[in-house]
Amino acid sequence: MSDSRTFGLTFKEVLLIDSTTIRLFSDILKGVGRNPKGDGKKKGGLKVHMLIDAVQSVGRFIKITEAKVHDKNFLKSLELISHSMIVFDKAYNYYHQFAIWTQKQVFFVTRLKTNAVYTVIEINRVHYRKKGKAKVLRDEIIEMEYHPEDEAGKRQIKVVKQLRLRKVCYQDEQNRYYEFLTNSFEIP
Repeated sequence: MSDSRTFGLTFKEVLLIDSTTIRLFSDILKGVGRNPKGDGKKKGGLKVHMLIDAVQSVGRFIKITEAKVHDKNFLKSLELISHSMIVFDKAYNYYHQFAIWTQKQVFFVTRLKTNAVYTVIEINRVHYRKKGKAKVLRDEIIEMEYHPEDEAGKRQIKVVKQLRLRKVCYQDEQNRYYEFLTNSFEIP
């Protein structure tokens, strides 16, 4: 990452998370894996999860799982220091982990899932859309409910906790609309 991209960062480290699926033997091993298709094939293969140091542009941690393993499970494997910033896509949305990170002052930015359920607690900023102009349209404090997990990783369905987060709505130059979710209330 160039110096201009790191200027003004107040985080100890900036990390990126992503994964890719490698399909294995799809024609040879028909019926192996998950999600059978009409032709008898199933989704088989490996998923490579990676934690990348965005400032140094190097991989920090790689985990290889079965393709069927959900991306959010990778987050449990990470040991992050406080005041880190992690950026990842919405496939990693995992509110229980977000609550743990918030307690440990590990910050994140991700996209909000379209089916997310939340309550708006406070509206900090509202701007109207202007064609061809990139800008923050809304900045809100929201509260989400989640079911915490026990030591074994099992969701406690009878227990409901609240997590306060920040939702930022953004429009880019091509008028595409994005909703971001973060636990950092300090990013301008």
